[in-house]
Amino acid sequence: MHLLEILQALVLAIHVICVAAIVVLLLMQAGKNPKKLPTGLIHAALTALVAGLALVGIRSGLHHDDATKWSAYNNGTVALKLVVVIVILIVAFRESKKVSITNRAYWTLLLLTVANIGLASSLK
Repeated sequence: MHLLEILQALVLAIHVICVAAIVVLLLMQAGKNPKKLPTGLIHAALTALVAGLALVGIRSGLHHDDATKWSAYNNGTVALKLVVVIVILIVAFRESKKVSITNRAYWTLLLLTVANIGLASSLK
């Protein structure tokens, strides 16, 4: 197994854990009123962002080494996922200083995260 393949598996695990953490942290607020921005959501989103960018770089290296085994990511999908994570971070940062977050911000964060998971399923 190639060193980049091992690194990709580790970074992918970190990325998936962080995205799952965002969903779980938001769902833990579902029944609460008022809802608060979960502690750790911004950190999980930033870590998922960095891990996602690292995954793109690692896949690029793997593709360069063996294009028949490792296909290149669709750059349009990667760019869209990047924009979605940046919007998640902007909404979270804007709500982070408030005592509670609005339902609109809550549902925006949750739906964007789920949409990003859906986009990830189109990457191979």
